[in-house]
Amino acid sequence: MKNKVFLVFFVLSISQSLHAQEMWGVVNGNFAGINSTLINPSSLLHSKLYLDVNFATADLFLENNAFYIHKEDYRPIAYLRSSDNLPEYGKDDLPFDYYRNNKRKDFQLNMFVQGPSFSVVKGIHAYGFRSAFRTIFSSRAIPYEIIPFSYEGLDYEPQHNINYNDDIMLISGLSWMEYAVSYARSLYQHGPVSFSGGISLKLLLGVAGGYLDIENVDYIVHNDSTLSLRNVRGEFGLSSPVFPAESFINGTGMAMDIGVTYEKRSRGHSSWRSGKLCRQPYVDYNYRLGISVLDLGWVSFAQDARKHSYDDVGTYWEHIDTVIFRNIEQFTAMVSNELFGDPGASLSSSHIKVQLPTALSIQLDYHIQDQWYVNSTLILPARITKEYIYRPAQLAVTPRYETQYLELSMPFSLYDFRYPRFGLAARFWFVTLGTDNLLGFFNLTDFTGLDIYVSIKLNFLKGKCRPTGFRCER
Repeated sequence: MKNKVFLVFFVLSISQSLHAQEMWGVVNGNFAGINSTLINPSSLLHSKLYLDVNFATADLFLENNAFYIHKEDYRPIAYLRSSDNLPEYGKDDLPFDYYRNNKRKDFQLNMFVQGPSFSVVKGIHAYGFRSAFRTIFSSRAIPYEIIPFSYEGLDYEPQHNINYNDDIMLISGLSWMEYAVSYARSLYQHGPVSFSGGISLKLLLGVAGGYLDIENVDYIVHNDSTLSLRNVRGEFGLSSPVFPAESFINGTGMAMDIGVTYEKRSRGHSSWRSGKLCRQPYVDYNYRLGISVLDLGWVSFAQDARKHSYDDVGTYWEHIDTVIFRNIEQFTAMVSNELFGDPGASLSSSHIKVQLPTALSIQLDYHIQDQWYVNSTLILPARITKEYIYRPAQLAVTPRYETQYLELSMPFSLYDFRYPRFGLAARFWFVTLGTDNLLGFFNLTDFTGLDIYVSIKLNFLKGKCRPTGFRCER
């Protein structure tokens, strides 16, 4: 096997992975309905809708600071027409280049598909149900020298005979289905002031999951066939279906979102308590302040799962360019044999668990006037265990114009507190299309990632009853 192919598997499997990031144009707003529970379950109660039915909501998000396409070469429309239009870089004519700097590298990939879901608001109570499939891969703080080795190969002479001693890095991934039931309730009302709470309880069905938590790796690449691992300390866990698999589901778990919202309305509360749901009045607000904890939970894998531990071990690995393996089991056995002299010595457990991308969120939504609003949301990641799916920090400010049939949002965000972004989302009645990274579709900057989301729903407005058809009696 060529040394570069081996290095991509060996080094990138411990360092490179590609989190809907937040879909600011979908989760914010008074017409968000069931999608508002993605950022705060108590938001469900404050919707302009008494009934919201989601047919499909999907998001694809990718971002990294290691590989890119030069902005002068980025032509997305041309790429769709033919692969012959892709640029070529490096000695192997790869369709992307890499940044030559000494900054640590991060990768993030999110795929989110929400299926049939709905929410119902009845007075001081709100109920919801969501079904979704989510996949997240995340790599954090990858040492800079890994990128040239992965791109150029082990024969990259400028990095030969250099002692690299790297500390903490985290690589993790998780694919799962989740079914969530949500409940929100008004906890306090007095005049124009209200306080509400909400919770979403989620059943998780894990398809695949894994992580690599490295505390230290000390190594030297002497040449294209010799690697000196002077010290390795860390843990590797993986569970993935082997096809043909006995079961598509390999793990189970529970999680929850919990949140509260303080609202200052423009006038006192309505005395509506019963009757048709559609006759519920909607009272506008001056501002709302919400706090929530998101994705607090784990998925445990006990089927096709392996955990390997490496505690201050090392080896002088010759002829590394000639090794052959066909699957991850052969790979881990080979590494264990090289480090411990025993193919099974590194195996420490047949069970792993992976923490969801837990985060703390704070939201402020301000009603400017008429149909104009502005939302500000802060996302802070919360790591509880080493087996953690990282959720990048974000600060977003999203002005929007919203009516029943038209809504325009323009999110300005600071992704990972380092990268400024501008997005655009539009809702035409029941269809929303948007992105939180508009520049990712044009050649104004180097192409490092993209974000696009779409939502298709039917919703029913408070205070408007249909004369025929759907009956909304209690």
